[in-house]
Amino acid sequence: MTTASLGCQAAFLPDLARVGEMRQTAGAFLRLCRVSEPVAGVVVLAVSELVTNAVVHGEGEVVLRITVAVDVVRVSVTDHNPTPAALKAAGPDGESGRGIRLVDAISDAWESSGEETWCEFRYARAAG
Repeated sequence: MTTASLGCQAAFLPDLARVGEMRQTAGAFLRLCRVSEPVAGVVVLAVSELVTNAVVHGEGEVVLRITVAVDVVRVSVTDHNPTPAALKAAGPDGESGRGIRLVDAISDAWESSGEETWCEFRYARAAG
């Protein structure tokens, strides 16, 4: 038996207006793939945080990839900044520094190699 996966990809120049567009695109793709709403909600949140991080801290073109397999959703965001995303401590009044910490809290796994930051969500797909 083979394990099929579905994927979508979007490439764009850094612009904060694209964050909302990528959330909408991710939500529509996850509905198409029949990912349950609770899982899709946290995946869309991760998309928002990773895309925002790439737009604000990255360099050059941003590429969002979402792959849905039988039991895992993978979100990958790349840009041309070689510095890996890192967990940071944000002060109570800080306006940034929480995105990667949030991704760490809501995903089953995440990593950043510099140009690519990815996270995964494991789930049981609804039957039918």
